[in-house]
Amino acid sequence: MTTSGAALPSANGPGADNVGSGTAEPHGAVPDDQPGSASMTECAPCVARPLPLPQRVESVRAAIAAEPEPLVTLTHLLQLCRDEHPVLQERIQDPACRARAARIAAGVMPLLPAQAPVAVFGPQARGALAAALAPDPDLPAVVVARALAELLDEHYFRSFIESFRRRSPYQPGVGDPIPLDSPDLRQVTTLPPTSPPWRLANRLDETRHVRLAGEWVMQFQVVFDYGLAGALSGLIGPDTIVATCHPNQTLAEFRFPADTRGRTFPVRPADEQRQHREIDRLIGAAVAAGASIVVLPELCVTEPLAARLQGLTCRPDGPRMLVAGSYHHDDEHDGPPRRRNTAVAYLRGCPSPLTQDKHSPADRPVNEDIQPQGWPQVRVHVSDDGWHLVLAICRDLLNPHAVHALTEAGANLLLVPAMSETMTAFGGPVANLVGAGQAFVAVANNPADFSGPAEPAARRPARALFGHPGFGQLTRLVQPPGAEPGVALLHVQTGQLQWLDTGTARPDPGRAGTAMLPVWAGRLARLTGPARFGPDRWQSTQVTLRAAAALVLLTDDSRHGPAVLLTERAPDLAHYPGQLVFPGGGAEAGDDGPAATALREAAEETGLDPGSVRILGALPPLALPDSGFLLTPVLAWSAGPVFTGTTNLAEVSTLTTIPLRRRACADPGERALAADQGTPVGSRPAPLGAVTGTILDLLRGMLDLGGTPDAATAGAGPGPGPGQSYHH
Repeated sequence: MTTSGAALPSANGPGADNVGSGTAEPHGAVPDDQPGSASMTECAPCVARPLPLPQRVESVRAAIAAEPEPLVTLTHLLQLCRDEHPVLQERIQDPACRARAARIAAGVMPLLPAQAPVAVFGPQARGALAAALAPDPDLPAVVVARALAELLDEHYFRSFIESFRRRSPYQPGVGDPIPLDSPDLRQVTTLPPTSPPWRLANRLDETRHVRLAGEWVMQFQVVFDYGLAGALSGLIGPDTIVATCHPNQTLAEFRFPADTRGRTFPVRPADEQRQHREIDRLIGAAVAAGASIVVLPELCVTEPLAARLQGLTCRPDGPRMLVAGSYHHDDEHDGPPRRRNTAVAYLRGCPSPLTQDKHSPADRPVNEDIQPQGWPQVRVHVSDDGWHLVLAICRDLLNPHAVHALTEAGANLLLVPAMSETMTAFGGPVANLVGAGQAFVAVANNPADFSGPAEPAARRPARALFGHPGFGQLTRLVQPPGAEPGVALLHVQTGQLQWLDTGTARPDPGRAGTAMLPVWAGRLARLTGPARFGPDRWQSTQVTLRAAAALVLLTDDSRHGPAVLLTERAPDLAHYPGQLVFPGGGAEAGDDGPAATALREAAEETGLDPGSVRILGALPPLALPDSGFLLTPVLAWSAGPVFTGTTNLAEVSTLTTIPLRRRACADPGERALAADQGTPVGSRPAPLGAVTGTILDLLRGMLDLGGTPDAATAGAGPGPGPGQSYHH
């Protein structure tokens, strides 16, 4: 930490004087009585020996006695706590020791200046702080240092903000202080946070508002930037909606120029004008839905297109902040040209964009030919109300060292453009950031389909991943049923997720003159997409299926006859999110046939007591190539199912009983049980999974039930309709 351009000295860092009797041999020296000693030259020690504790304490006392700034004084105290953490960890557990240290700190308090945004210690205050660390054989000075550090943090943290702001852009070194700002989540979300209200947890080198930087600042050039502190204030509040926009359906909508070694640069949209129209349309839909923060995916723009999008934040009907994805470009401004992948964000009222370079090149789905700088930078944009905003690009979030640096730096708002064939790997790093720093995270992924021309089955990753301090699982995925462009929304106050299907499938330019499709044909086209099994794409592919079973539990409904038990899948699962399905799963080695698998899975998912049901039989197995299962529907009956266990909320949101005569629970009088409460809930009927609908149709045919689907759910298909929410 610098006060006038000089680094804050470390009591035992490299360069400190060695202290001893003067008789010890320097490292690498040869005693004079050994042969060859006359020709040997003594060398300096490779590692400086630390000062003995008494002299180290005296060094800290001298520094404090001359230091007028509370933040720098606190830094000296925390450095002593870090250096002597074994003693502090042991003695701070002693109540008598803590009580004596607290009395000494309380005696210093009347001599300190009043709390103020800018506080300065006069000679009297500095002398009292230094005297508090006077040697005492019964009380280690480090315990008093800890009590004084907590006292200064509690009374002068407002002055710390001004100290950091004065040094902006501030790049800390090892042992320097960094700010730990925390917005009041009670003013942001109604959900209780899953982590403590502030981050101190047995860390002896931090207080509530300040932490000493560790070795992680040597791996990344971490910069705290207060230049937009006022403009970023209030960026997130209880009414904030964060949107991710997803303009592309397949990899065919991009250009991937590769050299002879397979390295790809620059990746860009194949049709920039159409991409601009699509992005503009999606951002308009997001803002119309209430979004004030919009994030676009990685490499969905070019540098000129990103610059054109800046005007959206200047419009009254535009977002307050727009992360315009990222783009490939050659940087010729600082030395030799270097290939970069740069994310850019625009903030209303700020003429200059926020930028961030990617430092972890991708090798899938393409071998990305960028040349990151040797010392990657992480820029933390600090707001007046405690947000630490960071832009990251796709694979950077999978770098464990980068995630550690972000966590240590207190990043609590991350906006991440991505272009990845899976979002699964992002769950762990995002959960770590949410749990450790109460962070809000939005990852925008693109395109919807990463399958190649010769693949008969689509490979569709989740379109978005959100982290929220109120999520029980810390992260949630948004995975719509189709590949059409759309918008994912996160309501910050409630944690609700929503997918907006913003339009129909794009028309084929070669058939623009043909007649308009009827409504039902257009729906089929949206559900099935382009023909994936044409002569130019079809290849004979062998698929290995794993045995699985589902429990089709039938009960009696006094009004409607036979009824079945269904589970509504959690909205963040990879397969069939938010859909009504039968409980079930893959067979395990200990299962004695499909019935045992179905009962075990039902017990694990819903808490069903297997003894309360009677097995009737099984339907023919159904092949599910997309998920890799051969599913056997096991029929069972119960006059009154008994649930003795707890519902697995990681998989099941709701338990629902529906009559066989209807496709969904549309009657308000029908029973829908919340999985976490066991009480009736009123909500829109969830869509049936495709396999679930097939099994129900088979049962209707076998039982000769002539009921028709309700009008409200006719044509519901395998996924949510336009605008349907994914929510717990």
